[in-house]
Amino acid sequence: MSEVQSAGPRKTAVLCLGVSPHWVTLWLERADVSVVGLVDLYEEAKAAPPGSPSVPPSGSLAAQVESWRIPLFADIAEALAALEPDLVTMVTPPAGKTCLTAVETVLRQGYDLFLEKPRLADRQDGARLLQWSRSLGRQIGVGEAYRFDGLVEKAKQVIDSGQLGRIGQIVWTCYRPVVDAPWMKAYDHVMLEDLTYHHLGVIHYLVGLEPFNTVYATSVCPEWSLEASPNVVSLLAQSESGCQLTYHASWSARGKTSSWLGNFRIEGSRGTLELCDGVLTLTVRLDNGCDGNPEKSETLEAEVPYPYELRKGTVNEYIAAWRDKRLTELTIDALYPVLRMIYVAVQSAETGKPVEMK
Repeated sequence: MSEVQSAGPRKTAVLCLGVSPHWVTLWLERADVSVVGLVDLYEEAKAAPPGSPSVPPSGSLAAQVESWRIPLFADIAEALAALEPDLVTMVTPPAGKTCLTAVETVLRQGYDLFLEKPRLADRQDGARLLQWSRSLGRQIGVGEAYRFDGLVEKAKQVIDSGQLGRIGQIVWTCYRPVVDAPWMKAYDHVMLEDLTYHHLGVIHYLVGLEPFNTVYATSVCPEWSLEASPNVVSLLAQSESGCQLTYHASWSARGKTSSWLGNFRIEGSRGTLELCDGVLTLTVRLDNGCDGNPEKSETLEAEVPYPYELRKGTVNEYIAAWRDKRLTELTIDALYPVLRMIYVAVQSAETGKPVEMK
């Protein structure tokens, strides 16, 4: 996908539900976008004190929202009627949960809705979003930013080229340091429900999660963790064809840590693709040995197919989908297998048994 080019002087009119700066400012930075209104859906500007996750150190969130000089609404239906925006987006603060009442209101008013990411309160909420999207004929973009990464895109190209052959093993690890983050208390299993969403989202983008039919997972909280929510996850998933996913992630790591993306190793019948400490290596097995070595390895450079990565890539994808009058690649339909695997993993962790993906 190429960078969205403005077709003319008219800017895309955007209404944002939620005022978290980490999302709103990305839309404000776009020269082809006009943020025409805000709805303080979670009352962040009114309630959040300095030092909370949504507030920059320099001052209160209320002051920042005021500095944007954008009309602020208390009611979604009122904002939609007054502004008639082209695009509606929604951001939920880390300690909040996606407001399904707001989602339904937007859809029933005849608008698509594009989320920064889902922060769901109930394990059935993903199915509800899917059902609403299909029954009301409106798309819900649920967002996933980690796929918009140059190394991930290069890995996707290699896998799609067939150089790895039939994929049989996927190993993914991520080690993040111990943190003192009170917002984590809002989650029953913070790693599974938050960071693992991004990792499984990338795996789904690279190889697809649909073939996996059995999941066994554990979710624990180490004694040295500063938060009570389980934040260390081990997950094993298998498919009928024999492909196996081995996943381990920690938000209480000591010693050497990794990037937010983590490290991975994808092994196929013809080759192996490995990301380790930011270096992507492709190793292919040769039909005929070369100087006694039956394999050839090369370091791959990151691919940057768009000028926007991570959350900026999500914003660009949403704008492109609206302008091109197409479904976003990040619809609830497309990413529901990710949510489904998370729900199944939580069930497995809580029951101590493998669970089938249905």
